[in-house]
Amino acid sequence: MNKPADQTVDLQASMDSTAALLGLPLHPDHRPGVLHYLKLVVSLAPLVTDFAGTLSVADESGNSFVPVAPADGAQP
Repeated sequence: MNKPADQTVDLQASMDSTAALLGLPLHPDHRPGVLHYLKLVVSLAPLVTDFAGTLSVADESGNSFVPVAPADGAQP
């Protein structure tokens, strides 16, 4: 899922507004690292959002496993 060019995000503005909203002081020396992390997250987001559509009701998170009968009805 790629964003059209007109929907790009100003990561520096997002970083500043989020820090202000949270009341989180952001030291000037930390800004490059935070910005680098935000760029990394934005680049990885499509891996998560594009994958989500391929999951089925039989797919569970690792935190809660509930066995599901195979599609062919065979017993495990």
